[in-house]
Amino acid sequence: MTSLLISVNAKSLGMKTNIHMLLPEAEPGETIPKDGYDILYLLHGYTGDGSDWLRLSRLEHYLAGRRLAVVMPDGGKSFYTDTVSGDNYWTYLSEELPQFIKQHFPVSHQREHTYAAGLSMGGYGAVKLALRCPEQYGCAVSFSGMLDVAEMMGKIKENPGIIPCCNVPPAFEAVFGDVGRLVTEKNDLFAELETIQPEKCPQIRLYCGEEDFLLEGNRRFAAAAAQRGLPCLAEYFPGGHEWDFWDAALRKFLHSYFPIGDRSE
Repeated sequence: MTSLLISVNAKSLGMKTNIHMLLPEAEPGETIPKDGYDILYLLHGYTGDGSDWLRLSRLEHYLAGRRLAVVMPDGGKSFYTDTVSGDNYWTYLSEELPQFIKQHFPVSHQREHTYAAGLSMGGYGAVKLALRCPEQYGCAVSFSGMLDVAEMMGKIKENPGIIPCCNVPPAFEAVFGDVGRLVTEKNDLFAELETIQPEKCPQIRLYCGEEDFLLEGNRRFAAAAAQRGLPCLAEYFPGGHEWDFWDAALRKFLHSYFPIGDRSE
């Protein structure tokens, strides 16, 4: 894989921001696919940045032999949302970033070859892409996603230390405002489940650890999706809100969707 660090002037954000990217290297005699490489937008969690998947997982090793381009943008602490404080990360993620990538790199423009995935906050962002931009994504994957933001906002008010991986709890009010704005601003994933038509919904895949503090929220989301007849699969196995679990889940996802004979064995 070719590893790129791209600095772009993001108009949506009004500032420069970084994009990490992995691009397949063509083998001798191999040509780039006519429609471009499959593409995965891979999102980081609340306390991270776009480099996390490169530094803390075996992503590049798992991609060996897979003709998949991976884009890892910086999302700050935004929950990939146009925040009430004025940071338009949703507009950047859903509009400006894909346009930039398609203009500059040999990636597919087809829905069925475009994927979104992420961990925790990034899992929320990936599923939101699927529900709000179903014409652009064929599949969304959540690793320990914080899918029930409204519930977590209430819990943090009662117990600021409820999130074990954060010394400082997420500033939800700076991102979303109050709970009442979640639905009107289309940031409540459970509300979005009620509006999308099953035949238009991309595949949604959830992975969550059995010891993760977000497990029940993932189970509720999977049940709500099933009740609506949406194509959502959930897999739970031992692990917490930690990189050992996310690395294992990443491997499972890539092996399921891009089987080539996994070199990670």
